[in-house]
Amino acid sequence: MFEDLAPEEVLAAVASTDYSVIEPIDLTGVKRIDAIRALERLVRAAQAQLAEQTAALLADRRRDTPFGLGDPFLSVAAEVAMARGMSPSSGVALLNVATGLRPMVNVRTALTNGVISEATMRAIVRESDTLDPAAAADLDAAIADHLPGLTPRKAAELTRSLVVTIDMEAAAEREKTERQNQYVTYFGEAHGMGTLIARGPAEQLLLIRDSLQKHADTLRTKGDPRDRGQIMLNSLYERATGQVVLDGPDVHLDILLPIEALNGQAVAAELGGHGPITPHLAAQLVDHAGQTWYRRLFTDPTGTLVGLDTRKRCFTGLLAKWIHTRDHQRCSQPGCECRSREIDHITPHRHGGPTTQTNGQGVCRLSNLVKELPGWQVEPGDGGEVTWTTPTGHTYTSPPPRAHRSSARHSGP
Repeated sequence: MFEDLAPEEVLAAVASTDYSVIEPIDLTGVKRIDAIRALERLVRAAQAQLAEQTAALLADRRRDTPFGLGDPFLSVAAEVAMARGMSPSSGVALLNVATGLRPMVNVRTALTNGVISEATMRAIVRESDTLDPAAAADLDAAIADHLPGLTPRKAAELTRSLVVTIDMEAAAEREKTERQNQYVTYFGEAHGMGTLIARGPAEQLLLIRDSLQKHADTLRTKGDPRDRGQIMLNSLYERATGQVVLDGPDVHLDILLPIEALNGQAVAAELGGHGPITPHLAAQLVDHAGQTWYRRLFTDPTGTLVGLDTRKRCFTGLLAKWIHTRDHQRCSQPGCECRSREIDHITPHRHGGPTTQTNGQGVCRLSNLVKELPGWQVEPGDGGEVTWTTPTGHTYTSPPPRAHRSSARHSGP
């Protein structure tokens, strides 16, 4: 029922429709599905405009920035990311997609008209990022007839195939480059759980998976009560650390404890690098510490760090450790969720900024670079907040670091 409306008319029409009135020929929910389809079309049109405005901003900034005066690409990427509440690394990815989409008229039009999703567009641009603009236009023409109904996975596979056909050398160079981009990273989750992600050559990762699966299946046939996933993870841990699951790892871990924990009150703890955990799990980690060095950092009722107790005394770099912990080991730039890798002077040291707790902030490496670009300014506030001003004069403020509590305490029974 919204198919003939222009994108700018969709929101008003959807909001004004009475979904409680069911037409005799309609089934329950038909209007809502029509509204969802229309809103998705609107979202896709907006995403196409976002990409176009982002690429145009880069073109303008490159035109207006004197040669050798900063990096227009990084400055635009960071400013766009801040405007959208994202990390600067996400801004780099957004800008790469926007510039890669520009030569692809058919793909851009398909996104604007709602024929493909943003995920499908991203897959096409990502898999063709080694092509020059002329070759990208050739790919755009070749893929045009396949766009309707194309899913992200199918789009990626089709684009890879077309890239090989259009520019074999570019495909080989991308393959070589990507196979060097290897890493292992971690994401914390609820309930004391997390996800470990490994990226590397496909044949190596497949062998790791198949080896773990085969080992788990063998143990299961011998009566091991653990499920397949548990055996695979336990085996991965043992092979990576050289220790059995029941032993503690030989590492250093921080546990943040509200000072009330010393009196036995039921308050949440926090595992450094992960997030909130129950006091029961914190006690269990200590009980099974093995060779682990644990540093306990205590917080007052407001969540402010007030003390440190450790089995391993090391004062070198304690201020940096304090700031990283206060900032939850996350970048302080507004919108950024990357891990903090560096401690930055909010007021630069060259401008008289002191090396103190109040003038320090944890930032990722990219944010630290952005802060030094022409036109950027960072100022501390009186309450712990930090305000970033971009080259266009827009301001974004990061609030004071969250108190080290997973939830507010309540008084009463």
